[in-house]
Amino acid sequence: MIPARYAATRFPGKLMQDLGGKSVIRRTYEATINSGLFDSVYVVTDSDIIYDEIISHGGVAIMSKKEHTCGSDRIAEAVENMDVDIVVNVQGDEPFTDRESLEKVLSVFYEEDSDKIDLASLMTPMEDWDDIMNPNSVKVIVDENNYALYFSRAPIPYPRDREINHTYHKHKGVYAFRKQAILDFYHLSMRSLEASEKIECIRYLEYGKNIKMVETQHEGVEIDTPEDLERAKKIINKENLLNPKPVTATKVITSNHRNFPMVPKVVFGEGCFNQIQEIISPERNGVAPFIYLIDSVFENNPSFIEERIPLLYTDEIIYISTAEEPKTSQVDTIVSKIKDNYQYIPSGIIGIGGGSILDLSKAVAIMLSNPGSAADYQGWDLVKNKAVYHVGIPTISGTGAEVSRTTVLTGPERKLGINSDFTPFDQVILDPTLINGVPKDQWFYTGMDCYIHCVESLDGTYLNAFSQSYGEKALDLCKEIFLENNLTKEDIDAKLMMASWHGGMSIAYSQVGVAHAMSYGLAYVLGTKHGIGNCIVFDKLEEYYPKGVAVFKQMKEFHDIKLPQGICADVTEEQLNVMTKVALSLEPLWENALGCDWKSKINADKLKEIYRSL
Repeated sequence: MIPARYAATRFPGKLMQDLGGKSVIRRTYEATINSGLFDSVYVVTDSDIIYDEIISHGGVAIMSKKEHTCGSDRIAEAVENMDVDIVVNVQGDEPFTDRESLEKVLSVFYEEDSDKIDLASLMTPMEDWDDIMNPNSVKVIVDENNYALYFSRAPIPYPRDREINHTYHKHKGVYAFRKQAILDFYHLSMRSLEASEKIECIRYLEYGKNIKMVETQHEGVEIDTPEDLERAKKIINKENLLNPKPVTATKVITSNHRNFPMVPKVVFGEGCFNQIQEIISPERNGVAPFIYLIDSVFENNPSFIEERIPLLYTDEIIYISTAEEPKTSQVDTIVSKIKDNYQYIPSGIIGIGGGSILDLSKAVAIMLSNPGSAADYQGWDLVKNKAVYHVGIPTISGTGAEVSRTTVLTGPERKLGINSDFTPFDQVILDPTLINGVPKDQWFYTGMDCYIHCVESLDGTYLNAFSQSYGEKALDLCKEIFLENNLTKEDIDAKLMMASWHGGMSIAYSQVGVAHAMSYGLAYVLGTKHGIGNCIVFDKLEEYYPKGVAVFKQMKEFHDIKLPQGICADVTEEQLNVMTKVALSLEPLWENALGCDWKSKINADKLKEIYRSL
């Protein structure tokens, strides 16, 4: 039985709204029929419009008296003289009713305690705090045997103790009744609790009936508001895309211009890290925590970072070692731990550290809302779901990770970035005071990462005016920072932050090149950190970047930097093969460096020769 009232209070006429070429009520009716579970399916309505809609499309409908105040009364009138055992109530505004959920609610009448059950209904776990607080979402609490204790539009239990991880459940409007139970309901008067909450199943509880609740993971969409209808239309459109109807081929106009997102919000300035609470508070989702991923180098200096972080409720700081390059397995472990420890998806991920931490933070934010392993998403535009809100706070400048569209990870088969529209941070906080204590060598190596970004972008075949404008500015800043001696420490820190930002932007519409490709090979086999790996490789690339390498050597001498020597002296032929395979797999980098015919200009033997010289 599908009760269908035309004059819905919150959204009048909702059941006749168009949903992908069919009315909402017709889609609900057809979904119920298509489950194949029922001897008969009826729409029970007080509306001539809805009655005609079902009958005109070959369905079965029953007209009821108009004075009924709820769907159960309407169904009770319809079944009173029918020879039936179990009556299932499917809400008319549930166009995505599914077979599995209906089977679950029917199955309780075959269990050991079935003789105690007057009716059964569905519930689904809730993770979105906005939904938990939404009075249109009816919540239910149950006892240890999943019998309903109470239903409410308010969050029950009230979350007075935010440390307790209670799983809230949304009541789904599907019921399975014994016929006698629904007839009893029909003849019982409404009492105060039902009248107050406007939830009809409360009447059963007030009169001592037993309601067995069954958990389902099926979300569906209940059409309670115009916004719900729009969500349902998106689902229908997605299904149509996945199951397209044959169409006559037409000429499709495509564009060669990439439409990339950028970081939407940036705050810059000395001390701006102290504004973090003000910045992230609007993104807090109820009691869902903010998770801070912080470089473990700061673990023994809590006053610098930790004591300035406004932890609330179940917010957590997780210190991460950056002794090795970030790995897909590391991302998977962090995500698994967060999901195990918290009932709700976090309000946000806040990354505080150098390029490794920022890359990890972006990847964790992505994987909290996408299934599988991080390794599944290494490549270009493989991420389908929007990442959790994520903030980047660099404590080392030069990597460009705070602005880039990629998060570089070493996976089981390769080192490659997750490059997607959902990777960039939602917010970046650039506070030059956070990079004060960086050791000189690390400062140089990360700064050179920025410099090498610029050289490879500006010398690349992908270069355009957008990349050029950012690359040239970053290059000029790098030369000022690393070749002049007239800047204060404060000026150097601020300018390097801007160089890092511009360097990252320079490859947003371009690419890096030979040094980065070969550095990826080093990192995969030897674990060489990215910044120093770039420097070691770039030092040997006069053939490809003669002017850039010459200036690099000047900077190295100016700061008395001694690069590690002989790091490949003892590598085996097998290791060399893996290095070259990883490097050559990064085709966009080689195409940017050497052009479309790059395969005729570089090969494994040439790369092995360079690797052996390191």
